[in-house]
Amino acid sequence: MPRAPLDLEGEPRFAWRGVMLDVARRFRPLPDLLRFVDLLAAHGLNVLQLHLTDDQGWRFEVRAYPRLTEVGGRRSASQLGHGPASTLDGVPHEGSYSQAELRELVAYAAARGIRVVPEVDVPGHAKAILAAYPEFGVGEVDDVRARNVEPWTRYGINDEVLNVEQATLDFVRTVFDELCEVFDSDVVGFGGDEVRKQRWAADARTQELMAERGLATEEELQAWFLAQVAGHLASRGRRVIGWDEMLEGADAVASALPADAVVASWRGPVGAELGARLGHDVVLCPDLWTYLDYRQSDAAEEPIPVGTVLSLEDAASFDPLPADASAALRERVVGVQANVWTEHLDTRDRLDYAVFPRLGAFAEVAWNGGPLDWAAFEQRLPAYIAWLGEQGVDYRPLGGPRADQQRPGVPGAPRDRASRIAELAELTASLPSASA
Repeated sequence: MPRAPLDLEGEPRFAWRGVMLDVARRFRPLPDLLRFVDLLAAHGLNVLQLHLTDDQGWRFEVRAYPRLTEVGGRRSASQLGHGPASTLDGVPHEGSYSQAELRELVAYAAARGIRVVPEVDVPGHAKAILAAYPEFGVGEVDDVRARNVEPWTRYGINDEVLNVEQATLDFVRTVFDELCEVFDSDVVGFGGDEVRKQRWAADARTQELMAERGLATEEELQAWFLAQVAGHLASRGRRVIGWDEMLEGADAVASALPADAVVASWRGPVGAELGARLGHDVVLCPDLWTYLDYRQSDAAEEPIPVGTVLSLEDAASFDPLPADASAALRERVVGVQANVWTEHLDTRDRLDYAVFPRLGAFAEVAWNGGPLDWAAFEQRLPAYIAWLGEQGVDYRPLGGPRADQQRPGVPGAPRDRASRIAELAELTASLPSASA
């Protein structure tokens, strides 16, 4: 595929120029992934982070635990729309990748200059795991089984979490061992995000294990759990990348977290600054500028509007290192990443609509830094839009969605920017030294 007609000349500003694609919520078959790799390469991007597991599905073949895909790879329905008015579509959704398919993907991407970074999300986002193997959940096995008869058909943040028994850690290590056999990336994603800790707090056995390990809070338990996974991956010659929640409790157990762990900072600047101060490399992916599932305008015609408005011009305004960024952060930032969550992107065309042309603006920021000169970028847009059409990309037209791209009657849950900024401040308030 020819290079996109964008400003991608000279040396790139960032070494990590990535896109995270969620194939757990919505499985995309291998040919779609190969096409997506071609499009990333054409935009001068060089990392594909593959989000392989979540509450709604497990997509990676683990030979030691076949039920992960046999049971965890299928759900009976999917949420239709977002917010309190959402329903279920009644359509089964399933799919998983064989290890052979993923090896093919890795080789195909490498030939095009792209590293595939796999992600298996622990210890939260665990309903697909627990549907397959309830013994790894918190509480009596029969109770866990009753709560998790299948992967989650809804979206959002669930309170299921892995228990912290030695057997569960052994299970997780085995999963990552098989992951390392398939993916050759020196960086492996281990999640760590949105871990609801109520079940740990209410469970006597978990509290007993915390006391044995000298852990005072559930935040410290999360950091301890992730440190065990990271340490095991280090023994395999791999470093971890985790979402910025992995820093919760880090003030108490930071010595157990590998210094080379990479922080993916998605909740604004707080996690990025903290990660840098702790000596970690940082990949910047703040949701207000890089979440390409967010709605593209506040027009009623936008399909299933979620999140804040993130227009093409907003994507072009992304400034990874603004003037008030600390010297530590400037030293530790290794790259930027756009994240594509797929709860509502149920077809390849819907994926195209969400990603393009905003990925063009992001690619220029990743290559040159930002924000872009909008007037200059706007002059390049006609050639870029024409190029997308020539590649068969079902992009969002600049004037708004075509009639066939709209989803009338399917509810969304739009957010305004001010309320989201306030929420992010609340979400990151628990990070140690967040105000330092």
